[in-house]
Amino acid sequence: MNLAAFFFPRLAPVGVDPSRAFSPRRHVAAAPVETRTLPRHAIYRPADRRLQLRVVRGCVWITRDGCPADMVLNAGDVFERQPGATVLVQALEEAELIVAGPQA
Repeated sequence: MNLAAFFFPRLAPVGVDPSRAFSPRRHVAAAPVETRTLPRHAIYRPADRRLQLRVVRGCVWITRDGCPADMVLNAGDVFERQPGATVLVQALEEAELIVAGPQA
């Protein structure tokens, strides 16, 4: 099962028909998916690449270099980023994130 396409449909591999992406007879390379748990006040600096962060549990604060508007995300919220600016994620309370990147 292609978990990245399930959780992050916009990051599904290019050229793959989404209706066939879950076929057990067809192997589809998944985008790298990582689950991260951050204790309260912990800071996470994602690599400088295209990715999506989905907050599964908790609350996080996100600041981007060169952007005056910070964000606060709660469970169920998603943040998408393109490479180029430094992004810092701080857990305002214990938080669990799913981080998905582009297809390797």
